[in-house]
Amino acid sequence: MLAQRFCLINPELYAPKFLELFTKTYNNVHKIEVNKLRNSAKFFGHQLYTNAVEWSCLTAIRLTEEDTTSSSRIFIKILFQDLAENLGLEALSKKL
Repeated sequence: MLAQRFCLINPELYAPKFLELFTKTYNNVHKIEVNKLRNSAKFFGHQLYTNAVEWSCLTAIRLTEEDTTSSSRIFIKILFQDLAENLGLEALSKKL
């Protein structure tokens, strides 16, 4: 919630940093243990469904067999479950 507030108060300063953090986290997700992976996915899910960061951060994700690992698939699954739970499937499909 603090990250959300920072991004909403001063989006020019904080939002790009969290977008960069999303990319770094996703690229290094194979190094993260499962509980931290779950927390990271839920953290970014919260930032997305509250519109604290732009949805363009999802461009870091490439859904091909060669580009994903089991950890990245788990991260994506938890992220989208959180988004669907909080936004609803209809709103999520509109956002995407």
